[in-house]
Formats: sequence, structure tokens, C-alpha cells
Amino acid sequence: MPTAGTIQDLPFERGRAGRVANAKAALPVDVVEAFHAGMFRTDALVDAVADDIAAMPRGEGWQFLDRAFRDRTPAVQGAPPSIEALLAPLMDPPAWYDAEQITLGAAVWWRFVPGVVIGLTGSLISGMEFGDLNKPQAFNGRSVTMAARRYEETARWVLAVSEPGAAGPGGAGFDATVRVRLVHAMVRRHLRRSGEWDSVAWGEPIHTSGMALTNLAFLLMPLAFYDLVGVEVTAEETEAVRQLWRWVGYLMGVPDELLPTSMELADQLSRTGNMVLAPPDADSKVLVGAVRRAGIRAERVLPRPLWPLLGPVVRPPVSAVVWGASNAVVKKSIITDDSGSGPLSIPAREAHLAIKTLRPLVRLREQRRVRGALGSDLQIATRQREHLAGTLALVKAAPQVLHPEDAVHAG
Repeated sequence: MPTAGTIQDLPFERGRAGRVANAKAALPVDVVEAFHAGMFRTDALVDAVADDIAAMPRGEGWQFLDRAFRDRTPAVQGAPPSIEALLAPLMDPPAWYDAEQITLGAAVWWRFVPGVVIGLTGSLISGMEFGDLNKPQAFNGRSVTMAARRYEETARWVLAVSEPGAAGPGGAGFDATVRVRLVHAMVRRHLRRSGEWDSVAWGEPIHTSGMALTNLAFLLMPLAFYDLVGVEVTAEETEAVRQLWRWVGYLMGVPDELLPTSMELADQLSRTGNMVLAPPDADSKVLVGAVRRAGIRAERVLPRPLWPLLGPVVRPPVSAVVWGASNAVVKKSIITDDSGSGPLSIPAREAHLAIKTLRPLVRLREQRRVRGALGSDLQIATRQREHLAGTLALVKAAPQVLHPEDAVHAG
């Protein structure tokens, strides 16, 4: 597949060519070219695993993967070599991997749970609104028919991978992320065999640039939100959060040139994506409309016999409030200017009402935190995580991330 060194060989689409040219005029050319090339590149290591597993009797391949996780070894007797090729560089991390910094980054990232919700919602919405990046979701159908479940499954993954200390080899977040990587591979395999995928117009299904952009949303949006509402994050803490999401991106199969190796590069890549990917289309309207109508299964706080009766009544207004408000905050308060620049803090008079409301409350909370009245970073993170976990439990959310074996069949 094309890499950053073969730009001239990439498929041509007039609208994208114009957007790429505009991006090169505003941003470093090598960054734009890497992102452009990544639209026609996928995760070859996990794609090979998906092909091998698909050729085995149902369930056999997943047993090999489960054994690798259980025994904490990439080499499982009888397993295809592709599984070891996928897991070996993850279980033996690169030299830049710093477990202590990644643990600190996870704790800082959870400093104020609304920031995490902004990152979660913003990453999902951004994948829906780009007219080319949204095509795997539009074709798969789960994002419309099971909008709430997809949100819940993503939230479960976020809880797993961002638990301080759980993202490294041997942790539950590590295992969950590799499984999500395989979900993408199974969906990608299905789309490629559908006969309906237009790689010239949309790039490869679930391409590496799209994966990078989602990863960057989890890094940049919460930090931008923290800056807006007044949650203090030092330069050293920001660096730790960056290291967390560099590692998560690596686990997810994002290639080195698209990983946030610095905050400057993270911003440049995010801006590039906003400029190069296609504008919203009809599928964007359908996908975003689905989460705003049915993205929160609010009726599930009630007794189960009432769900079918009250679901159509309760779910739309609650979903509209949660998704609509989150999206409005992202749109209005974490914005891009006309040149496609990255997240910007804007004046209080122009901020979304939620930002104006939170700022004085956060100021008081931060004074207590700095004095040590809220406990350590890990203690704060634990309580903030409990808030999200409690909400998921309240609506009886999907208990875990979607299993790769069910990726194409669920919904």
C-alpha cells in the first residue's frame, strides 16, 4: 500500500486534491503528505491476523489470541505466525515507552470527567461528520441501528485503556485495545469484500489517518476543554498525557509518522485532517441524527418491562440533550479558524453556556485540588472514573467492548 514516499501514486480525486493543496499551503508539507498517504494505507499486521482467523474453524483463532493474553506471550503453539507478528512489538514495547509517564498521563486525563466525555463524544462525532471517513460506519449500519450500544462499547474501551497502569502489556486496557484493533480489521475485511467500497473517493476502509485522527481527538479535545474551563494542567502533565495517547495510538496500529510524538505535531496532524478529509455529506446527517435521537438508552434506568413502552418517548430528548450539548461545546468552544488551525481557547463572552457555567465552579474546585483537599492525582482519577462507570451501570450499558468475532454480525 502507498506510504508517505509514494505520494504521486495515490488515487486522484479532484475535491481531495484541492483540499490537500490548501493544506500544504498552510501546514508542513511532509505532515500533509504523510496524512494523505495514510488514507490509502491500513494496518497490515492486524489485517493478516483477520485473514488467518477467517480461514480457521469458527472460534479457533480467537482461542489462540485469548491464550496469548492469558500467558502473556506473543508466541502461542499452533497459532498462525501473523498473531506473533502482531503481538511481539506490543508486548515488547519500543524504547520510547515509559510506563510511569503513561500512568501519570492517564491520571491527569481523568482530572475532570466532563473533559473525558468531550473527548469521547468529539472523537465519535468527528468520525461521523467527515464525508469520506464516515463510510465504514455508514456501510456497517451499527452506528444507526445500535447508536447507543456503540457509544457504550466505546466508553467501556475508554475506561479500560485509560485506567492508570492498565494500558501496558499485561493490563486489561492493553487487551481491550488489541481486540478493538481486530474489530476494525474484521469490519475492513468485510467492506473490502462487499464490492461497494470506493477507495478512490474514500481512501481505504478504516485507514491509518482516520485512526490517527480519532486518537488525536482523545488527546487534544479534553486538554482544550480543560484550558477553556480552567482545569490546570502543567507542561509536564501535558507531556504525560501526550505519551499516553502516543502509546494508545501505537497499540491501535497507527504508524509512527502519524503518532503524536510532540504536541506541535499532534496539532499539525489534527489541522491536516480537518482540511484534507471530505466535508459532511448525507451519511453525516444520518449518523449524527441517529446519536442525537437514540444515542443514550435513558429508558434503561426504569424497570425492564417499561423499556419498550417508554424508550421511544424518553430516549430522543435525553439523547438530544447529551449529544447535542456535547457537540455544541465541541463546535463552539473547541474550534478551528478559517485556515483550519487546531483547538483554540475563545473569549468567555463567546463560549458555550456550559463553559460559562462551569468556569466559576471549576475555579473553586481547582483551588481545593491544588491545596491537596481532593487527594492525589490517582485518587481523583479513580473517583472521576467511577462517575462514568456509574452512569453506564445506571443505564445498564453494554458490559464490554464488542468482540472481534461479532464485529460484522452484530446489529
